[in-house]
Amino acid sequence: MNRRWIVAVAIAWALVVAGLAYYSSRNDPPTSRDQTTIADGLPVVDEALGRVAAALDPATSVPALGGYTRTDSSCRVTSAREGTRFERVLLVYVKKDAEPAVLERVQAALPPAYKSHLVSGADTHLLTADAGHFVTLRGAVVQPGQVRFTADTGCRVQDAAVQEATPQSQNANRAPVQAVLDTLKQSASQWRTHRITCPGGGTLWTVEAVTGGDGAAARGTVPATAVVLDEPKLFAYRAGEAGVALRADGDGLRVTSTAGC
Repeated sequence: MNRRWIVAVAIAWALVVAGLAYYSSRNDPPTSRDQTTIADGLPVVDEALGRVAAALDPATSVPALGGYTRTDSSCRVTSAREGTRFERVLLVYVKKDAEPAVLERVQAALPPAYKSHLVSGADTHLLTADAGHFVTLRGAVVQPGQVRFTADTGCRVQDAAVQEATPQSQNANRAPVQAVLDTLKQSASQWRTHRITCPGGGTLWTVEAVTGGDGAAARGTVPATAVVLDEPKLFAYRAGEAGVALRADGDGLRVTSTAGC
């Protein structure tokens, strides 16, 4: 009788342990990045860049959001598992010498949970933060008047195709870019649209067109008070609620318009 009782208790305990293990696997947060996937990290990437965008001064900055970029197609999640890595970039154009202030403004707006750290010196201006869910946020001055914010998934397993959220209409928010193309008397060989959700609601959009020419004709149509950055290969300005940038790219030109947040 005692043996049967012991066996019954052992079986019941095994079922309890198995049940707890199953519940934990379904409900407990992951404790290391190798327990997550690229799909888990991308929403956190977008949230981090949304917070950056919301912290910017729209009157004095011109942001430009890019898409998801695979930066490492064969990294190691563990010694036995291969993974991949994605990042997303938000470029911010500002007046020269205003770059450190942009990093300070963004750091001040980030939640305490990000545990952000800013290093500023004569030659180095670098912001690092932990966006949660093993996503790293970095901000750095890459050129005079240019600050690059990067949100990085780190190496993870990819179990699904990576796709951006796209607008229902491919013509959405093209007007500022189209105005530049009309001035240049050029057409776009490619159109791209990128978007993220702002932390306070709403959406940040970047519409990008690839075209020819050097953009010189468009520079002369912009009032000096609207110009944010004027370089030989880069011209950024404010056009109402939108920030517009013309960037030389090889023999072509990339025109972006960003609004929101």
